[in-house]
Amino acid sequence: MSITSAFAMARSGLAATESRAGLTSGNIANATTEGYAKRSAPLTSQGGGGVAVSGIQRATEARLEQAHRIEISRVAGQEATAAALEGYAATLGGIGEGSNLSDRLSTLQVGLDALAANPAEPAIQQDALRAATGFATGLADTAEALERVREQTVSAVVSDVVTVNETLREVVELNTRISAEPGATPRRAGLEDSLSKTLDGLAEMLDLRVSRDERGRISVAMPGGAMLVENDAAHELEYDVTEASLSVNGVDVTPGVAGARGSQEGRLAGRLELLGDALPRMQAQLDTLAGAVIQGFEAADASLAPGQPGLFTDGKNAFDPEQVEGLARRIAINPAAREDQGGAWRLRDGMGAAAPGPTGYTGQADAFSEALAGEMSFDAKAGLGASATASDFVGSLLSEQQALRNDARDRAESLGAGRDAAARTRAAVQGVNIDEELQQLMLIEQSYAANATVMRTLDEMMDTLLAAVR
Repeated sequence: MSITSAFAMARSGLAATESRAGLTSGNIANATTEGYAKRSAPLTSQGGGGVAVSGIQRATEARLEQAHRIEISRVAGQEATAAALEGYAATLGGIGEGSNLSDRLSTLQVGLDALAANPAEPAIQQDALRAATGFATGLADTAEALERVREQTVSAVVSDVVTVNETLREVVELNTRISAEPGATPRRAGLEDSLSKTLDGLAEMLDLRVSRDERGRISVAMPGGAMLVENDAAHELEYDVTEASLSVNGVDVTPGVAGARGSQEGRLAGRLELLGDALPRMQAQLDTLAGAVIQGFEAADASLAPGQPGLFTDGKNAFDPEQVEGLARRIAINPAAREDQGGAWRLRDGMGAAAPGPTGYTGQADAFSEALAGEMSFDAKAGLGASATASDFVGSLLSEQQALRNDARDRAESLGAGRDAAARTRAAVQGVNIDEELQQLMLIEQSYAANATVMRTLDEMMDTLLAAVR
């Protein structure tokens, strides 16, 4: 081997170790940077025996990334459901708190029983009226709270769709910049870090599938097959507020809809499933409860003429089977019975009574008490049965509606363990291990020292030769 070729080999070795030292230092500096994947620089042989860095490689594993993103989507969907219902669950309250529908119903039953036992006492009449007012107000407030959940969820979906579409455009921009990079450059590695982080954020919104072409560009699709990104084109989501439906290029991707080609996981799916299924069912349960109570007290009131409202009204009107939707928000006490109008005696004599009757009359109070304690008819479409006492129906309503939030919260916590495990596995492959990088630095230092020694030795040899020639 000539001195010239040995010198070239040592110089290439020094250049390679310098590049590798820079990469390793960068790995250590970015060990905690979100989205960063560790870099490496494989060496290739050159003509004449030298070595060179062949390009920057990011540590990636597509299957691990996909598994982690699926878990991110699952957790995000459950968290969105639980968070949306958090305030409503507080309004529902728990058994024994005194303010939930079950407790208010029990207070009304006690008040009516007391009135039946002592119908002549004005204070007892007023207590019964206050209990009836408390139940109607509590039911209306609960329905209003549920409506706020619906409105907030609609707004959140609109915001999510905007965020998803902005993210899809960002993915396309990164695709374009990555494909324009000449080879495995440090800049390309940084762009791929940004793309990976962007996709992780998108996974919180919806479940996605990623594929990559030979130029490094990615395509993004939903599990049902609907395309969101195809190379340099983004297909944006469209949300129909009226129909609570989601589409891409006219293709239905609404979660929970049979035949839809979208995503069943992610924050967007959790919210849309609330709007499409859970919230309408919960509203129907409140409305059928209001309807059963209004009808039950109308049927128990012998003083009413046809079409005349009873103790509980739809606004100020009698029950109308064609106007059940939203009834829980409109339920109110008949103005004729209000305390400020001195009408509490009508709980003893009936809402249709023109004037107070005998003070000892117990028939009407008994009828009201029996109506509340007896079986009532409910809309079976609400999912809680077609016949039950008001107390049993309310108990089932509270249990199911509280369980929806609690179950979502519990599933989020359970799925969170799987997400964290997937994140750790991904990090073990793609992340930076400080100990390994420090060991690599020691090897690089040794390699640098060896090449430097060669260079020094060659320099000494050249000096010796030149001295010999003089």
